Amino acid sequence: MRIAMIIEAWKPIWGGGQVHVYEICKRLVNKGFEIDLYVMALKDREGNVYTQTEEAFGGKLRIIRVGYPKQFTFLNRLMWLFEVMVAIVQAHKKRPYDLIHAHANLPGLPAKILSKLLGIPVVYTVHGSGIEAIEKMYGKGIISKFLYFVEVLLQRKIKYDIEVTVDRRFLKYENVNRPVYIPNGVDLEKFDRVNILRSKMFKILFVGRIHPQKGLRYLVKAVDMIREDFEKNLGVIVIVGGSAEWTEEEKIIRGLIKEKKLERYFIFKGKLPEGELLREYKSSTLFVLPSLFEGMPLTLLEAWASKLPVIATRVGENPYLIKHGYNGWLVEPGDSKALSRTLASSMNMPRAKLKRIGERGYMEVKNKYSWDRVVEMLVKIYETGIKKQL
Repeated sequence: MRIAMIIEAWKPIWGGGQVHVYEICKRLVNKGFEIDLYVMALKDREGNVYTQTEEAFGGKLRIIRVGYPKQFTFLNRLMWLFEVMVAIVQAHKKRPYDLIHAHANLPGLPAKILSKLLGIPVVYTVHGSGIEAIEKMYGKGIISKFLYFVEVLLQRKIKYDIEVTVDRRFLKYENVNRPVYIPNGVDLEKFDRVNILRSKMFKILFVGRIHPQKGLRYLVKAVDMIREDFEKNLGVIVIVGGSAEWTEEEKIIRGLIKEKKLERYFIFKGKLPEGELLREYKSSTLFVLPSLFEGMPLTLLEAWASKLPVIATRVGENPYLIKHGYNGWLVEPGDSKALSRTLASSMNMPRAKLKRIGERGYMEVKNKYSWDRVVEMLVKIYETGIKKQL
C-alpha cells in the first residue's frame, strides 16, 4: 500500500506530532507499506533552510519538503496548503497512492480536497483540540474567533473517510465524523537502556514547546507561592524545549521569573539531543505538565517510561491516564494555587513513596502504550478506509 502522509512541520521543528508520525512510519514500512511524507520546506530565524528530500528505511519512507523555504507562520502555512496539493497530484500521476493520511489541523483541508480529486480515501488524525483554551491563550479578540472557527471546521465539520483522535475527550464533541480512538505510544526499551542515578536535588522536569498552550506562566506563579519548599528541598525546575532564538513566550516566561526573583530555581536547557533528553528524564525526581490543553502528551508517557511521578492538568487524555494520587496528580488548568499545593505536597513526600508512584506509571505504559500496538490498530483503520472506497 502506498500512502501520502501530510504534516506541516518537520525538522528543525520537533514535537509530539512529529514523534508520532516518525514512529508510525518506521513501523509501517517494516510491514511493507511505502510512504511519502509531505512536510514544509522551512527557513528558521537564523536563515538556515531545510529543503532536501530524505529517504529512510531502504527508500520505503521519503520525506518530501514542499515549496519555497519559509518560516512557520500562519500565513505561510496557508500558502503551503496549495503547494502540497500540487506536489501530491503530480506524484500521484506517476505512481498512484492508495490512501492519504493527514495529521494535526491544517493538513486536513488539502487532504480532503485531494481525496475528492484523486478518488482515494482520507484518514485525518487529531492530535489535540485547543478549542476550550483559545481565549486563555489569545484573548477574546478577532484572532481567537478566527482560530476557533478554523479548528471547529477542520476537526468537526469536514467529513473524512476516517477520523482518528489520540484524546478520548474529543469524542464528546458534536462531530460529522465518528472518530476512532488510537492512543500514542512510547519506545520503552529506549528508556530502559539508560541507567543513571536520580538527582540529590529535588529536580522537577518540564519538556515541551515554550508556548502559551503549555501553561508555564502558571508554573512560575506556583513556584513563587512555595519558594520556601524549594529552599528546604533544594528544588529546581529544568525546562527542556525552545529554540536557539528565544520565542516571544520564552521572553515573557524569563521576564516573569526575573520579576519574581526566581532565577535560582529555573534552568533553561533549550532543545536537547535524544541521549541528553533521556538522561534528563532518568535523573529527575518529578515531571510537571501545566498545559492549558493537550491531546495525549507524549512527554507524559516518556516521564512514566522513566519511572517519574507526574503532575499534569485535567485536559485532553490526561484524566484517562492519571489516577489521582496513584500514578500521579491532576490539577485544573490555569490554577496556580492548586499547582503550588500539589508541588509542595510532592516535594515533602518521602522519596520511596514518590518512587512507587512513578513505578505505577511505568507499568501503565508497559501494559498499554507501545508504538507497535498503535500501528496494529492503524493498519486496520487503513484497511477499513480502503474498503469504504470500493
